[in-house]
Amino acid sequence: MRRESFNYLRTMREIKTGLDLAREPQRIQTTSGRFRASFEKELEPHINEKAIAVELEEEQRKFIRQNQALARARQKLKATRGRLFVTKAKNERIMVLRHTLQKQRWLELTDNPSSPAPRAGASVKPRAKATRKFRTVKVRRH
Repeated sequence: MRRESFNYLRTMREIKTGLDLAREPQRIQTTSGRFRASFEKELEPHINEKAIAVELEEEQRKFIRQNQALARARQKLKATRGRLFVTKAKNERIMVLRHTLQKQRWLELTDNPSSPAPRAGASVKPRAKATRKFRTVKVRRH
């Protein structure tokens, strides 16, 4: 005869409260941890510490190389900006010199009346307005 009891019901002794759970140090159970095969659990303590140490050293060396490359790039950028600043300052000085030389040229040409250069007072005269005649357009409104 089959038993008709409920096997899945739990009693008060089997139920743990939140306080009981907090008191006990528990390890987090992940899905992969729950379904591990027995041979995998035996392999766990045999971690190769030397291999991990080698990988950590390689990672440190990689970061050192990256930091050195970053320092070189910053140095190149600083040098490039320095050269650009020097070029900009030189061009500004050349521009000021050219402006003074052009002013001197125009002053020399205005002192000589036989030159075809425009005079300072000649450009001040107002221009005569050209009168144009346009056809008138009538707009029809409905």
